[in-house]
Amino acid sequence: MIEQQIAKVMDCVIILLQALSRCGRRLGYMSDRLIDRGLKMENRKRKHRLFYQFLISHILIFAIPFTILSCVVYYNAVVSFKGEVESSNMFKLDQLKKTFDLMAKGLDKTASRISIDTDLTPFSVRNGSYNGVIAKDELATYKDSNVIAEEIALYFHGDDRLYTSVGMSSLETFFSSIYSVAASDADKLIMDLNNLREPELLRLSSVSNKQQNKILVYTVPIPRNSQSPYGTVVFFISESMFTEFATPILGDFIGGVYISDSKGDLFASKSKGIGLAEADIRQLISLYGDDGVYNALIDKEQYSMMRENSESTGWSYIVVMPTSQFIGRVLEMRTFILIVCTVVVMIGISIAFLLSRRQYRPIRGIADRIRSLHALRGNANESKHELDVLWSSVESTREMIEQLDYQRPIVREQFFFKLLKGMMKDVAEIETNVSRENLVWRGESFFVAVISIDSNEYIPMQSREELLRMLSVVPLSNAIGYGVEMTMEQAIVMLMNTDCEPSGMRQVQEAATSELSYLFEGCCGFKPMIGLGNAVSALIDVNRSFIEACAALETSAKSRSGSILFFNDISDWKERHDWYPVEEQIRLVQSMKQGNKEAANAALEAILLDLQEKDSSLFMFRCMSFDLVNTCLKAISEWKLTLLKGHVSLLTEFTSLEQLRQAMTGMIADICNQVESSKQNKNQELGERILRYIQDHFKEYDLNLERIADHFQMSLSYFSRFIREQTGFTFSEYVVDLRMEEVKRQLKQTGQPIKDIVAGVGYADVPNFIRKFKNAEGITPGQYRKLHS
Repeated sequence: MIEQQIAKVMDCVIILLQALSRCGRRLGYMSDRLIDRGLKMENRKRKHRLFYQFLISHILIFAIPFTILSCVVYYNAVVSFKGEVESSNMFKLDQLKKTFDLMAKGLDKTASRISIDTDLTPFSVRNGSYNGVIAKDELATYKDSNVIAEEIALYFHGDDRLYTSVGMSSLETFFSSIYSVAASDADKLIMDLNNLREPELLRLSSVSNKQQNKILVYTVPIPRNSQSPYGTVVFFISESMFTEFATPILGDFIGGVYISDSKGDLFASKSKGIGLAEADIRQLISLYGDDGVYNALIDKEQYSMMRENSESTGWSYIVVMPTSQFIGRVLEMRTFILIVCTVVVMIGISIAFLLSRRQYRPIRGIADRIRSLHALRGNANESKHELDVLWSSVESTREMIEQLDYQRPIVREQFFFKLLKGMMKDVAEIETNVSRENLVWRGESFFVAVISIDSNEYIPMQSREELLRMLSVVPLSNAIGYGVEMTMEQAIVMLMNTDCEPSGMRQVQEAATSELSYLFEGCCGFKPMIGLGNAVSALIDVNRSFIEACAALETSAKSRSGSILFFNDISDWKERHDWYPVEEQIRLVQSMKQGNKEAANAALEAILLDLQEKDSSLFMFRCMSFDLVNTCLKAISEWKLTLLKGHVSLLTEFTSLEQLRQAMTGMIADICNQVESSKQNKNQELGERILRYIQDHFKEYDLNLERIADHFQMSLSYFSRFIREQTGFTFSEYVVDLRMEEVKRQLKQTGQPIKDIVAGVGYADVPNFIRKFKNAEGITPGQYRKLHS
């Protein structure tokens, strides 16, 4: 019979070998192609290391279970049945031990959670009947989350009551009526509850419905690891819970399973077909105390004993089986098994190679694409293998997304700033920014409204943030506006868009600014002064409207709060037909004030073109020219700028319009440069003031971003970015660093208690600060003081 089976298997082996031969030829062809591609080169090996990882992984996925399976088959074929059963039982015992260790650990964790539960403290539980109900519900919750405990009880030392998931009862009632425990066992248990210092397992007999049941009582003192516990958590477990887990170990064999505690007392047992007394089991436990398999002689009969001890609980798990039932050995088929294993290994390696190649191909394509993109940027690294390439790409993408999220408000502000300053001359670039910021236009007419924020009027931080949020997008009936804060100009600039015809533009502007004024008053409690520039037909020219709006505000500085100022009103009021355009003069002055060279030169060109076209006498030409020069000199004086000596002669000795243009262009460039430098100095001065304020107040508990932003009348977003630009850190990181340095200084130079030092630098939560200190320095403040003392 066996010879026939071997013959059939050999036929199958021959067929498999033929298939393997075909696969081998295919693999040989594939190997030649791989060799032709230079995979043997060292850099290529590094580059395609992922393929070999795939191959090895697939081989291991196949080889590990196959090797285990082969060993098991071989072991079963050549080793005695007795040894196999013993090993199987040892494995089951180990699993049983781990299962019960986890259960015991779960009970300990439950006890620990009960000990820190504020609803289950002695005061909370004893203080009124309502708290008793809460305690009952809490214990019921812990019981439901514990699969092996049929009841959980809480006992406080010196008390005569026991609190369970079903309510409170006296000890006498509980042990006499509910579990019907013998009086001696109950007295011993009560004594243990009051004197217990370590977890302990007891075995009790309970009579329920005229049936005697074995109950295991697992007691845990609380708090854990305390020398003076105030109570005990009691877990009532049915012995059947343990025996149900132990029963499958025996299977169809005769024997018994026993579980003992650290003292050697049995608390659970299950036997089948043997009649060993408990005294015999105790004797075996005392004789063979270590883990392993033993041969024992009891009443002239040989037994095989397997034992596993738990280090965490101290419990022992024992299986005792008569050796007489282990008879016979299986037929050895060593050669046959080796042939089958060899064939299967070769087929498995072939399949692993094909699967690896198939899975590797798309990943390689992605990695090659990323490499090509890196090569375009000049930072290609061919030595990286695919996972490194993909990981670096993912990390780069993540960093870019984080930077984009952080920079998004800044990008929008920069776009508006450049647009309003006339620094964007490319229509395509403007359209790209508009699309990116999701700006929606209603028409082709644009104008700018500048809302002046009076420095004398205090605006609370919450009101300021709410105002900026409301003005970021303002949809109106016939227009839409987008606002951005310009802190240095102390203004909010609204870029308005409308589909109105030029004839009705004045009415649209008045309606829009009235709505803006109403929104401002609703947030801040007063109406602002708003300057309006003329409408332009292209977004690229909106800086002209911005300059006009700023000029309207500055020229009408004496207007009362709440006024709406139109640039046209100012220019019409000052216009003289025999003089150069006052409108362009205002634009020139305002452009220089903003440091905008391009806009200032454009206004200058418009004035000079008008002078060139006028049919004026030489005297009038020189008068208008000197008036233009005087306008610039007056601006220099008002803004306290310095006029370079080289400009003086050019401005007084010109004899032609071209010489005037050159002189004015040079002076305008110098003025704009000085204005920009002044802005940078003011920005630096503001940064120094803010940092000085933080350094003076970082020890205060209530120091936060809102308070400082409110003090300097800035928006939270602008202030947060400003701090990061000035220090390279976020506000919270900068303050924490200051406090850390101050704490370290005091730890080294003073003997103050750590608690007082931490409280003195603005921390109310001392433990939280100690955790931060340890995370930053690697040691606690106390250790830091000892190290530097």
